[in-house]
Amino acid sequence: MKTRTLLLASLLALSPLPGLAQQEASRTLLFGGPIYSANPAQPHPEAVGIEGDKIIAVGSYQQVARQLGEQATRIDLKGRYLMPGLIDSHVHAAFAGFQEMTVQFPDAMQSVSQVEQFLAKSQHDRRLHLGEVTLFSNVSLDYWHHIPLLDSVFNGTRYQRTPVVLAGSDAHTGWVNQAMLRKAGIDAKTLAGRRAGLKENFGRTADGRLNGFASEGGWDAILKALPPVSDAAIAEAITLAATQLNQLGITAWMDPISNIRPLAPIFNAQPDRHDEGLLPAYTQLSLAGKLTGHVSALALVGIHASPAIIDDVVALQQKFTNAPDVSLVGIKILQDGVIEYPSQSAKLSQPYLNRPGYSGKDDLNKQRFNELIRNADAHQLIAHFHAIGDRAVRESLDAIAYARANNADHGVLHSITHLEVVSPASIARFQPLNVAASMQLLWAGKNAATTTLLEGKVPAALLSRLYPAGSLLQSGAIVAGASDWPVSTPNPFLAMYTAVTRQGELGMLPPTSEQISRQAILQAYTLNAAKVIGQDKRAGSIEVGKSADLVLLDRNLEQVDAERLKETRVLWTMFKGQRIYQAGH
Repeated sequence: MKTRTLLLASLLALSPLPGLAQQEASRTLLFGGPIYSANPAQPHPEAVGIEGDKIIAVGSYQQVARQLGEQATRIDLKGRYLMPGLIDSHVHAAFAGFQEMTVQFPDAMQSVSQVEQFLAKSQHDRRLHLGEVTLFSNVSLDYWHHIPLLDSVFNGTRYQRTPVVLAGSDAHTGWVNQAMLRKAGIDAKTLAGRRAGLKENFGRTADGRLNGFASEGGWDAILKALPPVSDAAIAEAITLAATQLNQLGITAWMDPISNIRPLAPIFNAQPDRHDEGLLPAYTQLSLAGKLTGHVSALALVGIHASPAIIDDVVALQQKFTNAPDVSLVGIKILQDGVIEYPSQSAKLSQPYLNRPGYSGKDDLNKQRFNELIRNADAHQLIAHFHAIGDRAVRESLDAIAYARANNADHGVLHSITHLEVVSPASIARFQPLNVAASMQLLWAGKNAATTTLLEGKVPAALLSRLYPAGSLLQSGAIVAGASDWPVSTPNPFLAMYTAVTRQGELGMLPPTSEQISRQAILQAYTLNAAKVIGQDKRAGSIEVGKSADLVLLDRNLEQVDAERLKETRVLWTMFKGQRIYQAGH
C-alpha cells in the first residue's frame, strides 16, 4: 500500500494536475512582435500573458512562457505592433452613434440644383423623419455663410408646412426653416418678450427678419421642440458607436454628457437627478454583456447651477452602480462655446475684432461657481471643463485652485478639454493644480477652422499658439488624446499624425514648437487618457492585473514615417481578453 502511495505521488509530481492543465489551456501568450506597454517602468516587453479577462504576466518570452505553462495558447504576432487598447478621453459616443442613424447633409453643395438632387435621392430614406420634422445632421459650418441657398430650398413651396432642421457639425449651431421656427414658437415677438435672453442666439437678415440660424441657447430652443429619443434608440446608437470605436482600437472612453439624450437641449439645460439621459441604455448594454468598452460617464451641470446640484449628481451616481463597465465619475461644465465665426461664443481675454467690446459672455458668478467646483471635488467627482477661449481656461483653473485650497487633497485629477487658446500664465498652472489637458489634436493643423473662420475676427496675439500641446507638455502637464466625435472623426491615428506634424489641409499650423513627440502622443492615447477618465488602475497600459485590452496594428507607431501614421490599420482589437474586432471579418 505504501509503495502504491509513493508511486502515485511521483506521477503527480511529474505531470500537471487536470485542473492545472485546464487552467493553462485558458491562458494565452502573445509574442513575436514589438510591444509598446505604455508602462514607463517596462516600456517594451517581449511577451504578454493573459488569463480570462486579465493580464497575468509581462516580461521576457522565457519568463512569461514559464509562468503560463506549456498548455497555454500561443499567438505569434509575426512582427506586428501590439499596444494597450486606445482610450478616447472625450467622445460623445451615443450622440455620434445616433448621428450615424440619421441622414447627413453633404459638404460643398453650392447651388439649388445640387441640393435638390441630393433631396431627390434621399427623399424616401426613413431616417430623415423625427416625428413630423425632417432632420439632417453633420452639416458643415460653411453653410452658415450660404444661408440664402438654404432659404431658397427649404422655405420654398415644397417645405412650406414641413419643419426642417439642419444640425451643425459643431453641435453648437444649426439652421431651421420658417415652418420649424413656427413649431418651436420662435418669432420676433417672443424674442422681444419671454425669450429676450436668446435674441443674440438667432441670426437675422439685413432687414431684421430671422434667417433660421441658431446657436447654443437658441439651438436649445429648437431642440426642445423635437420629440425625445427613446432608450432603445440610444442603446442602438451606443452599440453602433462602440463598434466603430473598436475598429479603431479604442476600448475605453469618457462620454462627457451622459445625463442628456441625443437631440435634447444642452446649453441652457438644468438637469437634475431625474434626468438619466444615456445612463439606462449604457447600463442595460453592460449588464447584458454587450458593451465593448470601459465607459466613464459625466453628468452635465449648468455653469450657473447652485453648488447643491452636486447632491443630485451623487444620487444619480448611486443609482447607476451595478454595471461592470459603466460608472458615473464626475461632472461636465460648458465654460464657454466656440470661437469660430459666426457663433463666436468662446470667452476671450480680448474683444473679437468684428464685434467691438464683446469677448464672450461675462455673467459668471465666480464665488458660486467656485463653490460648485469645490463641492464636486469634495465628493471626489472629476470636474471636466469645456474651454475654448483663454478666459474660459483661466476661469476653470481659478475654480480648481479654489477647490484645492479649501478641500482635503483626494488626488482627483480634474481636466480641461479643447484648449484652443491658452495663455502662458494658464499653461504654467496645470501641473501644480493637478489638472490634465484633454486635447483634440486632430484640430491642431492649418485648416479653415484655424484660418478663415478666425483671422480678422480674433486678435492676432491669441492666434499665435493655437492648441498649445507642446507648451503644456513642457510645463509638466498631463496631455490626453480625445476626438469630440461626432464633431470630428474618432480616428486616433489621424490625430496622432496631426499632433506630431501640425499639418492640416492648408499646410502646417505654426509654431513647430507645439508639435509633440511620438512618445507623448502614444502616452496621450493610453495611460494619460486612462488617468483622465479615472480608469488607470484598470486600463491604459499593459501591466499585470489590468484588463486584457489590447490592439494589434499593421505598423510600428514609434518608428514609421510621420506621413504613414495616418494610414495605420487595426488588425484586431481585444477587450477583456476577447477579440471584439478582426480586420477582414
